[in-house]
Amino acid sequence: MRTIGHEELNLKFGRAGSFWLLATLLALLSAASSTPSPLYAVYAARWHFSSITLTAIFGVYALALLAALLTTGRLSDHLGRRPVVLLALLVLLAGVLAFIAASGAGWLFTAHILQGLGTGMAAGAISAWLVDLQPPDRSGLGSVVGSVAPISGLAAGTLGAGLLVQYGPDPLHLVYWVLLALFVLVLASMPFLPDVTERRPG
Repeated sequence: MRTIGHEELNLKFGRAGSFWLLATLLALLSAASSTPSPLYAVYAARWHFSSITLTAIFGVYALALLAALLTTGRLSDHLGRRPVVLLALLVLLAGVLAFIAASGAGWLFTAHILQGLGTGMAAGAISAWLVDLQPPDRSGLGSVVGSVAPISGLAAGTLGAGLLVQYGPDPLHLVYWVLLALFVLVLASMPFLPDVTERRPG
């Protein structure tokens, strides 16, 4: 029986841990996109904007997400998974900070555009990264997790935000401070995740 070396054992555990961390990050992206939902009635009442404005705020997120998916979907094949996800996380952090600083509808438009761009940039790269790091004997795991994680994140984000808004202090900001802390933790972990994809020219 072959003895597994210390470095090989670390690589195995590193790949497995990285896989599930990325799955959590993919769920976090969806959770972040649904987090503002319980707050929009509060925003509308406080800043007196119409239902049309509220619809437009939702709409710009979808447009920004689609634009990012169409223009950056294959970028990680050329630059690597980590650089694209790092850039996306910085954009998402800027979006969270815009929500924290929000004092009117304009801030919400800005925050949602940044959130859509960051989510669109990260989603494709993370999904591909999951396939890169999936166990060799479970070839479909990356695709399955990549499909389940966003749905789970949407539900968790809406539920968690609703609870924090209802029962936590500072309902307009607490949920965003929680998101900011989570994104910073993930950002700090990025250098330790193995980026094993082969870069493609072009």
